[in-house]
Amino acid sequence: MSRDPLAHIESVSKTYTTATGVVEALRAVDAAVPRAGLTVVTGVSGSGKSTLLRLLAGHDTPTAGRLLVGGREINAMGDRALRRFRRDGVAYVAQRAADNFFVELTLAEHLPDGAPLDAFEALGLDGRLGSRAAELSGGELARAAFALALARGVSLIVVDEPTAELDRESARAVIAALRVATSHGATFVVATHDPEVMAIADHVIDLTQRVDHRPARHARRSGQNGNVVLTATGLLKSYGGVNAVCDASIEVRAGQLAVIVGRSGSGKSTLMMLLGGWSEPDAGTIGGLTSRAWSDCAYVPQRFGLVPELTVSENVALPARHSARSGEELLAGLALGDLRGRYPAEISIGQQQRVAVARALVLGSRLLLVDEPTSHQDRQSAELVWSALSDAAAAGTACLVATHEPDARVRADVAWEIEGGRVVRS
Repeated sequence: MSRDPLAHIESVSKTYTTATGVVEALRAVDAAVPRAGLTVVTGVSGSGKSTLLRLLAGHDTPTAGRLLVGGREINAMGDRALRRFRRDGVAYVAQRAADNFFVELTLAEHLPDGAPLDAFEALGLDGRLGSRAAELSGGELARAAFALALARGVSLIVVDEPTAELDRESARAVIAALRVATSHGATFVVATHDPEVMAIADHVIDLTQRVDHRPARHARRSGQNGNVVLTATGLLKSYGGVNAVCDASIEVRAGQLAVIVGRSGSGKSTLMMLLGGWSEPDAGTIGGLTSRAWSDCAYVPQRFGLVPELTVSENVALPARHSARSGEELLAGLALGDLRGRYPAEISIGQQQRVAVARALVLGSRLLLVDEPTSHQDRQSAELVWSALSDAAAAGTACLVATHEPDARVRADVAWEIEGGRVVRS
């Protein structure tokens, strides 16, 4: 790795003036990014990792300080030079995988003419080049966004949480591709919570800030003794002749914290949509709840579904008007109390995810379905999420969590694995 830095970050700060006041996203960061290597940006959720990456990629400008890439000051570029830099000098992969694609184009149509397809093959996506974003799973989208960045052949690749939505096998394929690219001279700046990515870093920029996180509380749950709240037998769901869910059967009782563990693309999200009644199975039955009033079932989707025009507190208060439970208590427990007056666009992706969890919990619904609740969380914040879910189960809610994290099994009263749409008891 060359000792000559590709990028210099000199006392860079970023503040945003919003309807709720001034938000300080980044404060006086000094760092250098070595060439032909991996620089990892770490820090708790909300510490400014995504902001720093957007600045480096020329998608935003600093409020103070200087950013230089290849000896050129990004924040001094005119509009034409900045567009050329974003086209030819840098590839940027946003944290929300779907944001990296034009919905009307296939993966192949996103590629420059003559672009190499090695990364798509290495990441198991060579058979998906004719697919559009809506036809891919969350994990496939994340891998495809990374592969597209590699295929552009630029010297600087800026990636926000590339393994957050991936199971370990898929994540290791991404890490392997990253290592190959750095050996060929590419420079990466990657924001991550993933210890396996951090383990191969050549350089680290730590943005850790003091954040008011309460210790996680592990409530004692009622376990196996509650009534059956959700049951499914022989569920089948196919798309285009491919089984997304095949002969799936589960049972979740009141007071249980249950998990379904599976790789990206294994059918977890499809199964959760079936169980919540947002999609109809091709075969099989779903029962348990004697009624399906909207308040009986709460759902945390992977894309959160927050209302952008409402503040954090107002988003949680939407269902809370029908509940005796305090939304403010939930926000405090998820380390969101200081953000209650901000809008979703003014907080990090990880913080948005915790707001979605708080909004789902506030009703105290009989059934709670949660899809990948910790995919964008640092370790400390993930513990807060699991503690909140454990509390809900202790209060009698039947909680079912879909996740790619194998370690989640140890937190659960009951666990299943899903692979190729087939569900088996762990």
